[in-house]
Amino acid sequence: MLCLALPESESRMTLQDVVLLDKDERVVPGKVRLKNGVIQCRWADDGAKAVSLRWDAGRAGACSLRTCLLAQRSEPYLLCVELARHRIGTFVFKAEEWQMSSRLDATHPAMQCWERARSLFTRAMVISNPAKAQQFAQRSLSLAIEATERLAMAYAEAQLKIRFATKPLPSTALGARVPLMEVDDAARSVVLKDMPLITVPLSWSALCDEQGQYDWSGPDAWIGWAIDHGCRVLTGPLLDLSPGGVPPWVRHRLDAGASLDDVAWDHVHAVVNRYGPHVGMWCVGTGLNSNAEVDLSTDEMVNLVRSTALCIREGGRGRRVTVEIDQPWSEHLCDGPSGIDPLQFVDQVQQRGVRLDAVGLRIRMGDGHSGRSVRDLMEISRMVDRYFLLDVPILITRLGVPDHAELDGGRWRERDWNPETQAKWAARAVLLLIAKRHVQSVIWTDLIDTPQTCPAGGGLMQADGTAKVVLNRLQSLVRQLRTNKAGGDDT
Repeated sequence: MLCLALPESESRMTLQDVVLLDKDERVVPGKVRLKNGVIQCRWADDGAKAVSLRWDAGRAGACSLRTCLLAQRSEPYLLCVELARHRIGTFVFKAEEWQMSSRLDATHPAMQCWERARSLFTRAMVISNPAKAQQFAQRSLSLAIEATERLAMAYAEAQLKIRFATKPLPSTALGARVPLMEVDDAARSVVLKDMPLITVPLSWSALCDEQGQYDWSGPDAWIGWAIDHGCRVLTGPLLDLSPGGVPPWVRHRLDAGASLDDVAWDHVHAVVNRYGPHVGMWCVGTGLNSNAEVDLSTDEMVNLVRSTALCIREGGRGRRVTVEIDQPWSEHLCDGPSGIDPLQFVDQVQQRGVRLDAVGLRIRMGDGHSGRSVRDLMEISRMVDRYFLLDVPILITRLGVPDHAELDGGRWRERDWNPETQAKWAARAVLLLIAKRHVQSVIWTDLIDTPQTCPAGGGLMQADGTAKVVLNRLQSLVRQLRTNKAGGDDT
């Protein structure tokens, strides 16, 4: 058993977003409980595991953090010490991997934060009083998170200069997901001016809530407008197997013994027949690897992607296909081995001869739902770097955080979510992601707030079409990037 002792002040806390990770950072099933101020973790094999959980790191925020790999032993580890140890090591590892060690001198804010964090961690390691050790480690952790965020942003600045040194920022670098509703001209002008890439959602439930009866009005309006105004369009996901994505009538047919392949083929064929000539990029599906709604084997997952991709490409040589990962940190695996790791899923799709033109990642945080715990900027950067191994372009298909505090949603830095914090986070996250050469486009989660916006309040505009601070900040960022004048992260 692996035990982690909490600080006395947190001995009655509630565990949130706890998962176990193996040496490849894959989530593994196990049992975790809190008893008498100690987190007790059990898993099936004898290998060392890391523990990831949401932790309040003070000024650095309340977000998902993790320990290094820890072996099972009778004596408890000190949680804050192990969280700080991992984050200090992350700074060293990523600075070397990104070749930033020689670029940052001792006066750089990232290096100054890291040195202070390292000094406090050393004090935590040598002091004999466990309570004092936890206090020093907590302060070290907060500084180490700040140091790694500054490192990530410094690396992004350096990469931006390289990536766009000889070519301008593509017009499709930043986009937004549009709502299937009437939208006034002011909102549409935002798309034309700064985000001429739109995602038109094709929710199975919204399009066809009853078998054979389709409502095309929403997609028709946006796709027709995009054609007339020269906007690029990404549509989908055609098949949404994330929680709540399957229409009730489909569920009833599956329960009666129907094959998902057969039901899905009819739906995909109907949508592609209508929009095929007008759409260049199609999202096959999302949540296909999680088994949250439909229990599929790996073979069935791959075959579903293959058959849908064939239907999309049939009769249209230029149509491109992507598959979307709903939970890129793969928290869905903590409850058991039913689903598969997203990297393993995409690798299986590629190995079996299915050509993907891109892989989409949803990065939505702050609303307290499973898989959407708040992460700091370094953790986002690390996760997206792991998807570089797939050797296929990456689309950030839904990026977003709320504009107000959500119950148990976590926070970034010291303040709860509000419009200004949302805008500050968005500018840094978009800059960080666009700088990565394998990231093709970043699409904000929603253009306008609607009851379906996820996370709530995550839109660029209010429901009445009023621009939010986040929209103004992203418009400014796009203009700066197009003139190669994007600033850094100094706060």
